[in-house]
Parts: sequence; structure tokens; C-alpha cells
Amino acid sequence: MNRPKRLHRSVGLLAAAIVATDAAAQSGPVVGWGLDSNGEATPPPTVDGTSGTATAVAAGNQHSCAIRSDTGAVVCWGSNSVGQTDVPDVVNGTTGTATKIAAGGFHTCAIVATGAPVCWGFDGSGQTDVPNLLIIGPVIDIAAGLDHSCAIQEVGHHVMCWGSPGSAQSTPPDSVNGVAGTAIAIAAGRYHSCAIREQDHAVVCWGQSAVETTPPDSINGVAGTATAISASGQHTCALQAGTGAVVCFGLDDFQQSDPPPSVDGTSGTADVVAAGPYNGCAIRHGTHAAVCWGSDGSGQSTPPPSVDGTDGTALGIAAGEAHGVAIVPEPEASLADLAGAGALILMVARRRRRM
Repeated sequence: MNRPKRLHRSVGLLAAAIVATDAAAQSGPVVGWGLDSNGEATPPPTVDGTSGTATAVAAGNQHSCAIRSDTGAVVCWGSNSVGQTDVPDVVNGTTGTATKIAAGGFHTCAIVATGAPVCWGFDGSGQTDVPNLLIIGPVIDIAAGLDHSCAIQEVGHHVMCWGSPGSAQSTPPDSVNGVAGTAIAIAAGRYHSCAIREQDHAVVCWGQSAVETTPPDSINGVAGTATAISASGQHTCALQAGTGAVVCFGLDDFQQSDPPPSVDGTSGTADVVAAGPYNGCAIRHGTHAAVCWGSDGSGQSTPPPSVDGTDGTALGIAAGEAHGVAIVPEPEASLADLAGAGALILMVARRRRRM
């Protein structure tokens, strides 16, 4: 099997995989696949359709999270080695709820209903130490990397990052930090970060090396721009504006930066994209089928029939280190069920008439 070398504290998906304009229309049960050694691919009943569903999903190293569709509360599962699944009261429904979530390697972040950012889990580099609210204020987007986190301020749309400054991943450039430009979307990888500029929708990246911080012309504003972005490990994927084609760049040792023809614009495009450390996933435009590429040593790039278009499709998707999670449409009542319900209603009505 083609198993990737396990990097020390590698990082999973870094943004919510689905941002719904109408949450009710985008909710559904969460399904998982791939490595499940810590239960990261086994969603709990509160979001798997048994007793609840979700409107957003995110996947980290060996943990996953979702926002419940009924309450807006954040639910996490999988490894809890450093508290990454210990959701705080401010977003678990006890004293507050969330509108967006992001899962990093060993920490998780969310935006609460008031717009304030909150993070929890491993804090070895200050990645969960959110700046004072008087400084950062409400935010509109949030991303969690390996040892850093980033957000876009609601006022001014300036990018702010905190955590490890080791590879400059926490130092956004003037082009998005408010000096010479602002941003509308943010993503964070292992040692790099990327954003979509508000002024021209071009992708801008900063951090460790030119490999993961040099977006191609197709999305950097030279020959095209982007509408969505996701970063993980040492690569980034984006949806090209106008076409919906998936464009990836960065490390490609497992072909994680080489999306298949079904979503790269050759024979199909995508509506949602998610980058994992060694693979990538997307939801195809038109068919809504989930498709993944790259490393598949634990089956993380082989979505199950319930989401790959065989037996079902997906509304949202997220990629972790060696697992994936997706939101599927809520099952509709079958004709037999409807017929049975109709017969029951008719029977009750007849009994009432006889009384």
C-alpha cells in the first residue's frame, strides 16, 4: 500500500468544508471513511442522522468536528490527546453556538454566533491564544494550521494570524493585512497560509517555501482568480473563478496537487474543495459526487458509495490526515413510506367519522 511517511504532528483540513447560505437546505447526516484508529471516521449520533445532522464539517490530524443543524453547537470526535475535541461551553451549546469551524493538526477553532473567534486544544506555540477581542474584534473567516491560526477581521477584512512565527506563516503580507489589501477567505497549512484578496480575488500565500507559497497564474490574478481555498500539509487547492476547476499547488509527492480530470476542468469541475495533508477531495459540480485523489493508504481517497455518486452524494466535505468526512443529503421518505403514512391518515379519518 502507498502509505505516506507520518510527519510529526502533521495537519489536517483547515477550514469548514461547507459554508451554507441557507443552512437548513444544506444540512444532513455526517459520514466518514478512511483511518478510524481513534474514531475520527465515526461521527456520533448527534450528527450522523441518528439523533441529529450537521451544516458544516472539518477534519484535523486524527479528529473531526461538525456544527449541529438543530442547535448550532459544535461537536467533535476522534483523538483527544491534547483536548482538541473538548469543545468549550461557548460553542458547545451550553452558553453559545458557532457559525464556522476549522480543524488544525491538534487544535480546533470556531467563530461563535457573535462573530468572536475561539480556539482550543494544543497550544504549544500559542495557536489557541486568540488575540484580545479589542484587537481582533469579530471575524468573518477562520483557519487552523499546525502551530498557527488565522482569521479575517469583520471590520476592514484585515488578515490576522497568531501562533508559531517560525516560517513566517503567522505574518500575513501587506497585500492582505490591510496595508495594501484585504481578504475574503483564509486557509492555513503546515507551515504556510493563503488568502483570497478582496480587491481582485487573487490567491496570495506566505510562509515556509516557494513551493507552497507560489500560486500558479491560473489563480494568482495573472490568468485567473479563485472563489474558494483550502490548505493542508504542504499544498493548497482552490476553485478557479469562472470555471469552477480545481487548481492545486505545492508538494506533490503523493499527487495531492494533481486533481483528476473529473474536477480539474478537463471533464468536470467542482463546487467544494478540501485539502488534506497527503490528498485532496472535492464535490463535483452537477453530480454532487465526492471525489478524492492523492495518498490512499488508509482508504482516505476512496469515498464510500454513500457519497461517491453510487448510492448517494455530498453537500460538504473535509479531509484529515488519513480520513475523510462528508455531509450527505437527508434521506427522503420512500414512496412506500408515503403510501403507508397516507393509508394511516385515511384509516384514522374513517375511524373519526364513525365515532
